[in-house]
Amino acid sequence: MSADSPFDPENRELYTALVRAPDGYSFGHAIATTYSLDFETALAIPISIVFRDAENRDEMMRSPLALLQSVERMADRIAVYCDRGRIKEANPNTARLMALYEKTIVEVAAPGGGAFHPKLWCIRFEPQKKSDPVRMRVAILSRNLTNDRCWDLALALDGAVHDEENNGNCPLTKLLRALPRLTNPATRPAPPKFLPSLISDLERTWWEGLPAGATKVSFAVNGLDGDGWVLPHGEKLAVLSPFVTAPVLERLAKGYGSRENRQLISRAEELDGIDPEVRERFSVSTLDERATEYEAEATDGPKSSDLEGLHAKAYLVERGSRLQIHLGSANATTAATIPTKGGKTQNVEVMATLDGPKTRMGTIDDALFSEAFQRLLAIYTPSDPPILDEAVKAEKKLEEIRAGISALPLDLCCSEVDDLIQLELQLATKDKRVLLPDGVRCFVRAITVPNEQGYDASRLLSGSDTVLALGAVPLGDVTRWLGIRLLHEKTKVELTFTLGARLVGVPEGRDAAVLRAHIANVGNFLRYLSLLLGTLGEGSFLESDTGGEGQWLRSLGDGTTSLLEPMVRALNLESGELDEIGRLIERLDDPAGNETIVPKDFLALWKSFEPLITRKRGRR
Repeated sequence: MSADSPFDPENRELYTALVRAPDGYSFGHAIATTYSLDFETALAIPISIVFRDAENRDEMMRSPLALLQSVERMADRIAVYCDRGRIKEANPNTARLMALYEKTIVEVAAPGGGAFHPKLWCIRFEPQKKSDPVRMRVAILSRNLTNDRCWDLALALDGAVHDEENNGNCPLTKLLRALPRLTNPATRPAPPKFLPSLISDLERTWWEGLPAGATKVSFAVNGLDGDGWVLPHGEKLAVLSPFVTAPVLERLAKGYGSRENRQLISRAEELDGIDPEVRERFSVSTLDERATEYEAEATDGPKSSDLEGLHAKAYLVERGSRLQIHLGSANATTAATIPTKGGKTQNVEVMATLDGPKTRMGTIDDALFSEAFQRLLAIYTPSDPPILDEAVKAEKKLEEIRAGISALPLDLCCSEVDDLIQLELQLATKDKRVLLPDGVRCFVRAITVPNEQGYDASRLLSGSDTVLALGAVPLGDVTRWLGIRLLHEKTKVELTFTLGARLVGVPEGRDAAVLRAHIANVGNFLRYLSLLLGTLGEGSFLESDTGGEGQWLRSLGDGTTSLLEPMVRALNLESGELDEIGRLIERLDDPAGNETIVPKDFLALWKSFEPLITRKRGRR
């Protein structure tokens, strides 16, 4: 956020910038939470850490070897918690890579029965000098871990870890502590080993350089207990929320005097479903579609205003001489903000509040309604409320079924049959079932299997069958992720998503098999070595070229002589790349006795390096 105009649409950063280490520091560990997720965006995070200068997502996704290296390096240092059943459908190639990342992504459920909806990153950075303190970064966002182009907001705070505890961080540490308990108890994975130390560091972090002129920051979490974020009140209010419900708008409208003191920016289709009497209590605007479309003929490339809709959530309140900016994941909806009889909201949400004098932060008009932002707005023109046709009703029904299936504890059992692995799906417990209504079908497949409609799972879901055979796959294609497809036969409406199961009986060597599947020939092996050695300062494989592979990588050529110089450099720097190459050679040795893909010339070169590496290691 910029202190000048924190909501200026031209003030944007890449999602991957959130994990970029400050100068003098390196990435340590991170916990993230999100409502929905797609595998490609999730994979872009470890890539951006390993290849710091590779900021273009399309370029990063071109090389499966780049994904492989970054995933392997980071899989044990990142944990991502998302709402169960909200992982998007994935292509088989990406799903194969996710076999190395599957323990990193954990599906959870909101205790109140709603959505697990917080968007949070908590990141630890390790100092390169022992005398420097550990640093932490917290990011509160409105965006999910997906590849969309909606207009979202993010608040990133950096601070150092001290001896004294910061009680203001208690809501965040409470959320992190709760995460392992929100998983399915029947198939609950072990929590990340680094979680306790990360929480301890967060407890002792003091934030520096608050943005937007704020002098205070506070946090709140809804949906875990009765101690959450309360709808704000003051003399003047502005609300940005893509989704709204009438009960929340009625509560927000109280106490603000005239209609001009209550401003609401939302999606037109949401506003159409609100009682006009409630709508009339606000000055209402929407994003102007014409203003957010990118006009290709008028510019050389996409600009910051190349948006595809509103997804930001923020509440700005003027209270006397002060301004408050509340932002985070909570929409102005009943599930997100109004506690039930149990005292907590249905959804789990996270919010941050920036607070400061107007002399520093400005008024609502100063902070929100900049000239650039106002160009995106249009006066709301009511349309007829949306009609619930048969297709819309079918979608709602499939969403209900998605929730039921996602709550089931699933085991994916593996057994060796010749050279393949037979996959069988089972329910981990007998106390939960899903009965599909007439006219709805559910198909399940191993997600690494392409172009397959899946196997009918209705009898397994209902408990009539105890096992559903999903076919046999090579060891390198075994992963816990399942592709789910729901079909409403009458309307032909489909809903597809990815769901995780607990792997049972997976043979040893699965990760090595995944590696061999991606490094399937001599050319790929040499290319992988160039990626390892390319982190030594000679330039990234993603540098500056439209082909996605920089000049340095192409100059490596075909022979081992072009690798000699970077290997000598790695030996002198003792930076760990040669140790990684040694492990790679061992893992590429096929246990079935097939010929290795490692070139003989390179093996001869490697034998001359091994004694030197051993000698260097002994001196450490």
